[in-house]
Amino acid sequence: MKRGILVLLVLSAGLWALGTGEGVAQSNPFRRMLGQEVQTVERSLWFERADGRGGFTFDRSASMPLIRADDDDEIMAVHQVRAAGGGEVWITDTGRMLLRQSNLGGWTYFPSDRPDGVIVEPVGQAQPLAAEPMDGEALERVATEMAHALAQISRKEVLAELTALDPEGNAYMADAMRMVRRGADLAPRRTVRELEVVRLGIGEAPQVSYDGQVLDVSITPSLGYGGRPSSALIRRSFENPAPR
Repeated sequence: MKRGILVLLVLSAGLWALGTGEGVAQSNPFRRMLGQEVQTVERSLWFERADGRGGFTFDRSASMPLIRADDDDEIMAVHQVRAAGGGEVWITDTGRMLLRQSNLGGWTYFPSDRPDGVIVEPVGQAQPLAAEPMDGEALERVATEMAHALAQISRKEVLAELTALDPEGNAYMADAMRMVRRGADLAPRRTVRELEVVRLGIGEAPQVSYDGQVLDVSITPSLGYGGRPSSALIRRSFENPAPR
């Protein structure tokens, strides 16, 4: 085993609930949506930006609406709320508004390069956003890669603890680990220096907590990409650790 990499993969047919211990989990608005899932009739659509800078997929065919920009490999889960003054907005798990539809039906997109918004228009159907199934061996490789990347940042051994699920669940567990890597890359280095353990498990809702040494990540595979925290929420957890 390479120095700085420790991976503990527990093979189990059952699912285990993730305890957050003394840490305070980052608030996730998706929690209140659980138990309120409805039969979906929406489609997955491709939107193009009026400024000519590409577009994005807006997938409402699953239990959680999803947005993926063509220049970003992170799929953003969003929840829908009424906008002040009318219309609807779709918000990420950090409270960032990503998309708005006015009462008149017009659409405005709020990417990082246009925080004030850019007009967009649906131009056609798109493929639904779903992860490819993954076997346990591939999941272990992803865990090893994550532990290695985090060890490079913290300059110490990082232990990854996770449970292998079925192939569909493994795919979203792997994506959650990619979000951990991305969140750590985005966070100030000093906030990740003391990281020792990344613990991933199954919970009733996606959430993340960090006590300065242990990062606990809870995912809900049945919600697909909507069942794991975003990299931005993980970054926020690194930046605001709960007291031990």
